[in-house]
Amino acid sequence: MSHIPHDILSLQKSHVFIAGDLLLDSYITGKVIRISPEAPVPVIHQLHTKHIPGGAGNTAANIVKFGAKATLCGRIGNDLEAEILKKILKDIGISSDHFIVSSDVPTIQKTRVMTTNQLSTNTQQVVRIDREIIQPLTEEEEALVCEYFLQFCHLDGPRSLILSDYSKGFFSKSLIEKLIQMAKHSEIHIICDPKSFDVARYRGVSVIKPNLSEGRALYHAQYPSSSVFSNFEEEVYRVASCYLEQSCAQNVVMSLSEQGVFSMGNLLEKPVHFQTQALEVADVSGAGDTLIAFLAMGLAVNLPFSENLRFANLAAGIVCSKTGTATVSLSEFMERFSHFTSETQSNKIVSLADLEKITKSLRAQNRTFVFTNGCFDLLHVGHVDYLQKASQLGDVLVVAINSDSSVRKLKGDSRPIQNESDRAQILAALSCVSFVVVFHEETPLHLVEKLKPHVLVKGADYNVETTVGAKEVLSWGGSVEHVQLVEGKSTSRLIQRILDDAVH
Repeated sequence: MSHIPHDILSLQKSHVFIAGDLLLDSYITGKVIRISPEAPVPVIHQLHTKHIPGGAGNTAANIVKFGAKATLCGRIGNDLEAEILKKILKDIGISSDHFIVSSDVPTIQKTRVMTTNQLSTNTQQVVRIDREIIQPLTEEEEALVCEYFLQFCHLDGPRSLILSDYSKGFFSKSLIEKLIQMAKHSEIHIICDPKSFDVARYRGVSVIKPNLSEGRALYHAQYPSSSVFSNFEEEVYRVASCYLEQSCAQNVVMSLSEQGVFSMGNLLEKPVHFQTQALEVADVSGAGDTLIAFLAMGLAVNLPFSENLRFANLAAGIVCSKTGTATVSLSEFMERFSHFTSETQSNKIVSLADLEKITKSLRAQNRTFVFTNGCFDLLHVGHVDYLQKASQLGDVLVVAINSDSSVRKLKGDSRPIQNESDRAQILAALSCVSFVVVFHEETPLHLVEKLKPHVLVKGADYNVETTVGAKEVLSWGGSVEHVQLVEGKSTSRLIQRILDDAVH
């Protein structure tokens, strides 16, 4: 029986060192109420303010939110913004032990003012305010960065290094060279998110990830008189080739915004272009951070690069569906993976261990997951109606089915009619079912106690006293729901009808 693809879960085993520019992204959201009498500008009634980590911090947040480890090294100031950033990162699970604290350079902050008007609920950015002083690290600060990374190099397990260069002063050419040398000596893959026009400074990295506008700028600087292309595909190929040649990286991955990603180099047999896998593009900001985070996790665990790229593109597509800088959890990734893959049914059938990870991720997102169970032998309209009603009680529906041996204990040696693998795949084909798990006990009590669902569902022929796990679910604040069944529909009746028809 198939479970969640091993390669996806393997990403959680990675440990990534992210070195680079730390930013505090602040969002002030309000409503436009009138035009100011002082100047022809809108007056915004502020509703709320939100702070999230940006730059290297957002890349690290993507890694940790997915379930892997991140060591973050960047510079902050000795100010209130630094305290806000450290608290946010601490709440995510990212330590500030490897931060460089400067008394001369303030924490970089980008403040975006977002508004809605009286006629629409859609938000739009009115203005962005940047607070920054671009100043290089001192020799002592660079030495401290190298010391932190050397400690990381001595750790065991799958590791990788991200150079998150936003051209805000953290990286000098010499610091980049030192980090690359140390990483290569320890056989640690290096991926770089470049903003410097001098791409030769990243020589030796495993993967370099510019966006298309950065690639175009480099290409036109190298070939100022060659700017006519027959189509978009030719432009992307030539721009990426130029970037690869100038950076001397093993591979280039160029993000193309809503057009997906393009990649070429030694890690691939041939160039590939993956279209974006966003269901709806809402905002591309932060998608590059997500892309590089997933590429780094894949490099750490030595995924085949084409598969690594496919996962990273899918994750970036999820972020593009959200507004503002965002991250991707395991449960979100699995839901979207099932939506786009041609093997949807198999990928919905999970082990208990895998399901524990997914439900843990759901709880972290405050999403409601619903649990129900049964034999589901010879699926009929009553089953489908029941499962559709159950799925409407939360965000994710988990269906636990009795194994073949468990069904025999409950219903006799003549059952089940269909084996557990067939029953699981038929259930997984239903759009209302998110995940299917097989259990071998006579009751699903062990699963209920392990997974701690928010909602437990059974048919209306049960009550709270006769529903296995009801007492436990209620004890942690969950709810127990009993769904009305379609009258006259049951597997036993269906089997009896088939037997009667065979006799006659």
